[in-house]
Amino acid sequence: MDRLSELPDRLEAERVVVRRYQKGDGKALFALLERNDNREFLHANVEEVASLATVGDAEVKIQRHTAEWMTRERFVMGIWLKSDLLYVGEIWIEPKRWEVPSFELGWFLDQGYQGKGFATEAARRALEFMFSDLHAHKVIVITRDTNPRSAKLAERLGFKKEGHFRECRVENDIYYGLVYYGLLITEYSPE
Repeated sequence: MDRLSELPDRLEAERVVVRRYQKGDGKALFALLERNDNREFLHANVEEVASLATVGDAEVKIQRHTAEWMTRERFVMGIWLKSDLLYVGEIWIEPKRWEVPSFELGWFLDQGYQGKGFATEAARRALEFMFSDLHAHKVIVITRDTNPRSAKLAERLGFKKEGHFRECRVENDIYYGLVYYGLLITEYSPE
């Protein structure tokens, strides 16, 4: 794949739209942090987002993601409900090895919208994007072993557990491990 070729910046699923961030989306990202105890929840899983202190900080992060998209360093997109265009989370795709090509997929979702299938829809659509548009051979998911919801989502999407690095990280004197999942193009089944 020519890394500079045109890629879709909006991915639609049944109830969600996953789209590239735009100028002004920092306000929606910051609003998510301020509701449903999301800041505390994300502090344990996505510290770089949880630490955003102002709408301005969130907008700078959005602009950084825009630059990363342009250079193909990362593809970071917001998850928006189709029903009312509410911002409820984020999907990110990081190229690991373009020559394979392999990518890492990650996500977070507003706690008030978990358990409703929105993350599954968004991640499925992101997988379709990776295998169809980015021509992925392999996609990986890395989740903390203290985050069973993300592990269950990876398994629901067809990922295979490839490894568990126990107590390999520490934060605030608490050890946690990382669980690695993989999905090959030959195992991928769009639904």
